[in-house]
Amino acid sequence: MNTFILHSKDLTLAQRLANELQGELEERKNHFRIHTNLSSDLEQLRELYGVDINLLSKTFNYSEVALLVSDMDSTLITNETINDIASPDIASKVSSITEQAMHGNLDFTSSFKSKISLLKGTKSETLEQVYNEQLNLSKGTLELINFFKQIDVKMAVISGGLSYFAERLKDQLGFDNYRASNIEIVDNCLTGNIIGKVIDADAKAQYIHELCAQYGFEKNQVVAVGDGANDLEMMKIAGLSVAYHAKPLLQKNCDVVIKYGGLDTIIDFFEKIENNSNNLVLI
Repeated sequence: MNTFILHSKDLTLAQRLANELQGELEERKNHFRIHTNLSSDLEQLRELYGVDINLLSKTFNYSEVALLVSDMDSTLITNETINDIASPDIASKVSSITEQAMHGNLDFTSSFKSKISLLKGTKSETLEQVYNEQLNLSKGTLELINFFKQIDVKMAVISGGLSYFAERLKDQLGFDNYRASNIEIVDNCLTGNIIGKVIDADAKAQYIHELCAQYGFEKNQVVAVGDGANDLEMMKIAGLSVAYHAKPLLQKNCDVVIKYGGLDTIIDFFEKIENNSNNLVLI
């Protein structure tokens, strides 16, 4: 038996999908579920219905989730922060490098070093200005965080971007941990140099291992969320992997794909049924 999740409250749409899948329709608080013996191409369904549709994993125990690990840029926030601090004369070049790296067309570490080199001479106050004046949370970020706080899930920000932003976002949102890349600042200017290791795909996966060891969690208790190629390795080891408005490479390698909704769409997977007798819908 397969359970499809329609991340919508549109009853007409839900009935159409249930008919197509020859399944039993169940109404939940913020979504519908269709239970069926049939299988279907999820990407085709998403394109056809113009809404997020996913399968409920048969291997992930939703009641035992213990850790949420999320990418920062274009995931928790809508910004690509390194792009935002670039001056107009280098902005297009920095953005191009970012885009290629997120699609997996450039080595992440090399591309990161190239971007930081281009930022040499940037005033450190630019970072503060971007954080205070331009940073935007993604739709549903606060709702997702509040939900996981209510069920005592640990949360961590992990980013290949700058620790300046990741640390402040971690404190602002009330996350438990963070890890990101560090850059050198001398006399209030970026030197173009990197301090320590760039947080690439392998480093992100390693951080999950470290957090699980720290808290005594298993990897199958982890939900990982990201949008680009640099998130691929951590998706492979997480119990539930979520591609959020992600590049095609990541979408093809994740358990859950969110293309239309906000981050709070993830809550649908953890929503407990309140009254079994009232949730079945006749179609």
